[in-house]
Amino acid sequence: MERFLTIDKGLMDNFLERVMEYYQLIAPVRTEKGVLFEYISGKEEVDLTYSGHTILPPKKFFFPPVEEMFVYEYEDSGNIRLYDLLDEVSKGKRVIVGVKPCDINGLLVLDKVFTGEYNDPYYAARRKNTLVIGLTCNRPMEYCFCAYLNTGPFIKRGFDILLSDLGDKYIVEVGSEDGWKLIKFNLDLFSEARRDDVEEREKLLMKVEEDIRSKGLPYFETIEGALREKFLDEMWDEYGKKCLACGKCNFTCPTCRCFTITDEPNPDLKSGKRVRTWDSCHFLSFTRVASGEVFRRDRPSRFKQRIYHKFVYSINEIGSISCVGCGRCVEVCPAKINIMDVIKEVTFGVKPLSAKIGED
Repeated sequence: MERFLTIDKGLMDNFLERVMEYYQLIAPVRTEKGVLFEYISGKEEVDLTYSGHTILPPKKFFFPPVEEMFVYEYEDSGNIRLYDLLDEVSKGKRVIVGVKPCDINGLLVLDKVFTGEYNDPYYAARRKNTLVIGLTCNRPMEYCFCAYLNTGPFIKRGFDILLSDLGDKYIVEVGSEDGWKLIKFNLDLFSEARRDDVEEREKLLMKVEEDIRSKGLPYFETIEGALREKFLDEMWDEYGKKCLACGKCNFTCPTCRCFTITDEPNPDLKSGKRVRTWDSCHFLSFTRVASGEVFRRDRPSRFKQRIYHKFVYSINEIGSISCVGCGRCVEVCPAKINIMDVIKEVTFGVKPLSAKIGED
């Protein structure tokens, strides 16, 4: 559905206050380290003025870094009693506000993984109980490249409500029936959008798109074929030697979803819990199997695995690439490896500007 309204910025606090009467609110909060999504206790904490993206994507609210799945207890009879925590996960309605288009697309990728061929009830319950209020970008950050992957700055699905900052007001696009219901109960705060408002939003997003497209990257349609041709290229050894295998790129990525599961017994050995924890394909232990064999022992093979999974294997698995062009992996990489440099080298044969990969 497509319907445009506007809300004056002075009324946004009123809207959020009303939302918090019935929903848990998750929103961007400005901290000393940067902007993070957090649960909100008061409207004054919310910061919808931030540029680019938050430090971490919103995936942690749907796929937590550490998650207790169930607890178990041995009974005197010898039977095992399980206490599934899914009921707790399913409680409570939430609204997450201020999600940028790249992160909305990141959630759509996770949807394909966790609610596709194999349904993850924990993820599905959180997703079902959460409304997404998106926020388009007024300017891109240095490492944004969403326009080359069709993941921003324009977006047509994945949100219940979409906000665009027009200075003294937001233009509001309704994206779902649930989004319309949320607005309808607060309709006194909104006005019908004028054609000028819609056109101004389009011009603003087109300017953002032009700024991103000036970076001279290949479009996603060409990347898969180029990667298939360069599978045995020496460049992977060069990048792999620079990579520290720290996992920062995985943990800040909106779509990385590798995890490990452990059973943690209590000291009495009669009870315990099963825990799911984020993992990283860069870690040496990630491909270790029960026999002790590690299938990607060399660091270059692990670096290459991440790139190929994003742009090649993901197409086979879920029908789309799983990079959204947010640029977080570039910002946090201590080895200063830039995924845009990797893509350029694969597709165009263009080496990074620095003499050696990772150097200033």
